[in-house]
Formats: sequence, structure tokens, C-alpha cells
Amino acid sequence: MWRTITKEKKIVSLGVYLTLFFVLAANALMFAGTTGKIAGRVRDAESKEGVIGASVVVKGTNMGAATDIEGDFYINNLPPGRYTLIISSVGYNKVTIENINVRIDLTTRADAELTSTAVSVGEVVIQAKQPLITKDLTASSAIVSSEEIKLMPVENLNQIVNLQAGVVNGHFRGGRSGEVSYLVDGVTVTDVFSGGMSVEVENSSIRQMEIISGTFNAEYGQAMSGIVNIVTKDGGSKYEGSVSGYLGSYLSNHTDIFQNINKINLGGPKEILAVPKTFKLL
Repeated sequence: MWRTITKEKKIVSLGVYLTLFFVLAANALMFAGTTGKIAGRVRDAESKEGVIGASVVVKGTNMGAATDIEGDFYINNLPPGRYTLIISSVGYNKVTIENINVRIDLTTRADAELTSTAVSVGEVVIQAKQPLITKDLTASSAIVSSEEIKLMPVENLNQIVNLQAGVVNGHFRGGRSGEVSYLVDGVTVTDVFSGGMSVEVENSSIRQMEIISGTFNAEYGQAMSGIVNIVTKDGGSKYEGSVSGYLGSYLSNHTDIFQNINKINLGGPKEILAVPKTFKLL
């Protein structure tokens, strides 16, 4: 009897350990979102029924989808930015949907209606509009794109954050500066000692930045006041760069090289360029 009870205790203990292992493993796999999604429905313009098997392609990329039996389609893992969809099907005229704005962790709707080829009309171009209410948004957040950053009178990332509603000198809604979590491309970069960012990201390297000031999703953790989620740009097919300097009484400590040059940014093909996407000389 004693041996049977001992074996049962060992089995129960093993089950508890396995449960804890899987819970911790699942928690470790949760990362901040860096991509968005496009979803929509393709219908016949006359019957209003879904078009089955229609081709939906994101222009300029190798990503796309085919509509299901209801005419619905989903294109996942799209980096934030503006895209153009090309929708086509046998027996219908091609439709192009332009100016579709994809944001981090959000689903952008893009519905379309196809007209039969029997009707003598040309290609239909639809201008996508941003909905007034985002149904799948549960947090108080602000999205800043690279185009908006270019127009801002700012020099660094902290100044961009301080321009958002509810943020004063790095404090989100009255919280402490150390209660903010910083993420770059889905990886946490919060300094455990200072509470700020452990790495520096240049403004020209940011593709899109999300500032969340309340009601975080389950994917975020280790933050009480706010989240700063940054998605950086990818290297393009051509080499490009920028150099900025300064004038005044301030002098850099690195006076032996690149005197008066404050920032240098480089970008290009990842497989060819042997330096980081961007760097800064202080």
C-alpha cells in the first residue's frame, strides 16, 4: 500500500512539473507584434454573392491570398505601411485597391466588388478609407509612421514619445519613467537599471512606432504605465544614407574623426552590406 501511494505521488508531481514547463515555454514564445493583417470579402457586383477562388495579390510583394467559399480572404504578417491590392478572377474585370494603411497588431478591411467581363468597363480603382472606429483596437494607442516623423521638429525618439497625448517627459499618465517597456522589432530593449532604452534607434531607421498608454494586450508584460513598440526599416535594393551635422559651441568628444558630424545612417541590401542598418557617432 505504501509503495502504491508513493508511486501516485510521483506521478502527480511529474504532471505538475510538466504543466509548469509548458506554461513557461508558451509564455517565452509571446513577443510583441511587429506586423499587421489585411482582411476583406470579394463579391459579385450584381448578385452580391462571394466570389470563390479570386486572386488577391499585394502589389510589389510576393504575398497574397485566394478567397474562400464565402469570398473572404486574409493576408497575414504584413509589415506596417501603405499597400495596393490587385484582385482578379476568371470572368471578372480586375480591381485595384490603393492606399491601404496597415498598422501594427491591427486588421485593415479591404472589401471589393467585381463586375462581369460582359460589361464594357475598364479597370476599377478603389481608394481605401480609414474607418472612424477601429473595432479590434482595445488599447489607448497612437501610431506614428516614418512619413510623420520626417515632418516633426524632433531630433530623437524620446521627443517623439513626449509629443503624444498623456506623456510628459517620459512619464505615461502620471506613472514613473521606469514603468515603461520598450520593444524594437518585437524584442524587449528596456534597460533593467535605468528603465529607459538600452539601445538607440535613429529617427530615419523607424518604419512605424506604436505608443500604448493603457489597457495593454496579453502579449505585453513587464510594464505598468506604457509601451513603446518600434518597427525598423529593412534594407532596400539600393544603397542610401544620410549625414547630419551641427553648428554651435558644443563640441563632440570624438574630435579626431568626423568633427561636427552628429549622425550617420546607412542602408542597403542585407546580404551585401556588412554594417548594421544604422549607427550613430556621438
